Amino acid sequence: MTPILSICIPTLNRAHLLKSMLFQLARVVEGYLDRVEIVIADNASIDETKKVVESCPLPIQYGCQKETVGFTKNVLFATTELARGEFIWIVGDDDLIVPSALKHIFDSLARAPDVSYHYLNFGWINIAKRDEIIYGQSGYPNETQLNKLQFNETSWQLLDKIELLTQLPSDNISASFSGIFCFICRRQLFIREQITLNPTDSLDGSSTNMSDCFPHAMLTLAPLAGEPIAYVAEPCLLQGINGWEWGGYAYKNMILGTYQLFRWLQSTAFDQNALEILWKSYYSMAGRLFARMQHEPDQHKGAELILKEAIPYSTSHPQFWDSLITEMKMLINIDNDVEALASWLRQELTHHPQAKLGLWGVAGRGTKLFRKHPNFLRNLIWITDKNELEHGLPFLQSGQSISQPESQRGMDIDILLIGTRSEFVIDVENHVCSISPSLTTISVNGIKRHKHNNTAIHKASKTEYNETQKN
Repeated sequence: MTPILSICIPTLNRAHLLKSMLFQLARVVEGYLDRVEIVIADNASIDETKKVVESCPLPIQYGCQKETVGFTKNVLFATTELARGEFIWIVGDDDLIVPSALKHIFDSLARAPDVSYHYLNFGWINIAKRDEIIYGQSGYPNETQLNKLQFNETSWQLLDKIELLTQLPSDNISASFSGIFCFICRRQLFIREQITLNPTDSLDGSSTNMSDCFPHAMLTLAPLAGEPIAYVAEPCLLQGINGWEWGGYAYKNMILGTYQLFRWLQSTAFDQNALEILWKSYYSMAGRLFARMQHEPDQHKGAELILKEAIPYSTSHPQFWDSLITEMKMLINIDNDVEALASWLRQELTHHPQAKLGLWGVAGRGTKLFRKHPNFLRNLIWITDKNELEHGLPFLQSGQSISQPESQRGMDIDILLIGTRSEFVIDVENHVCSISPSLTTISVNGIKRHKHNNTAIHKASKTEYNETQKN
């Protein structure tokens, strides 16, 4: 029997991620195997990938390349040679399919049977958190793990044409067509349109060819221009982040690849008003990401490539400069706050070298402080953040995991570093000092000594506190 949907998973030397993916998938496809097939395209892996596939209880259509052929060619191998379904869904071996996804997908297929493209709303998940969910008791992501979605529209819709997707509320609409995992489409589109691609064998993430970055977009957007699509509002997938071997090139790929894609779309029948919306979103994204690339060049590679084409084009648009300046101001403020925190903490540890440290807030300031000054890690015994998505994740090289704020009870902390913006400091201090009143807190607002019951760290006088704040 021909399946309706082929879930296609291209993979290369990531057996550990694939194993978790298949474990979760076994629960997701339960009750749907009469309509769904699992396709794995192995790009000539030399690790345990084949053994992982063979040990999986699911029926799998497995194919292995004789040699590594590059991402695009392996995707085409999965979709045009291995898959048999009427529709295809390409997902990464590091992604997490929401257990209710297939229900939403087949409901959409039933409501719009003639539609060739069904866009799936999605969220993000840290790779380090992924296995905790997969191997948990239920394997179901909770609401806090789905709180950041691509689109804010929560109702299923039949759109008269694909271009109307650009009018749905989104923080970054330019990303809507860039994700390979966020839609299902008729497999025939990949078979029919693959001639438009010109893929290379680039493997290091530094590709300058949009056929390598966004082959799925090139195969679907042009032929579907002006055609109706379905929008599946319920989140169907959590995209894995922080798991890319080519992560250092991620910003370059988004800036250059998306630029090339939109320029190419201008030569097709794709609606120009929709493209204008996409371009405005793109300029904002490009400015933000370029600022980060310039600020931390060691972490983000490929600046020389985007400076040849994409960035010069973007600089004539005010959205680019607004986004660039806003992002740079924020990054500079974080750097200044980090150095202030480091100076105050160094002062405290000079007098109390054995002081036990806690950290509240790992986003931005908190992480950057300990990354730039790793010598402070030896005193760190407790880390927390209000973001539940961070709980349980390891914190840098500290040997500690990020805890819930409530875990502070019973912790013998001498100094609490508050790695948040100044407007949130008072709220944090009120919370932690109601539990542990004998704390010294160091924040972007300075050093503040609270009521102490021990003598390890002295109580500051009003004069001393004022002088500290001046410095």
